[in-house]
Amino acid sequence: MEIPRMEVSDLKAKMDAGEPIILLDVRQPAAYASSPRKIRGAVYVDPNDEKAILNYVKNLDRNTEIVTY
Repeated sequence: MEIPRMEVSDLKAKMDAGEPIILLDVRQPAAYASSPRKIRGAVYVDPNDEKAILNYVKNLDRNTEIVTY
């Protein structure tokens, strides 16, 4: 299964247009903690924490586009 990719400009256009998007930040904990760059509205989920991922996923709206980075 191929996972589609999106250009940053396309994501920005969707966000500026107010399109419903779930923006999921899945960087490693150290990278997330040390980064001064975080996208407003993004949700951070530790990719190493299976319980947290499963808990988050069960509440997702299946009709909303999900963008991970």
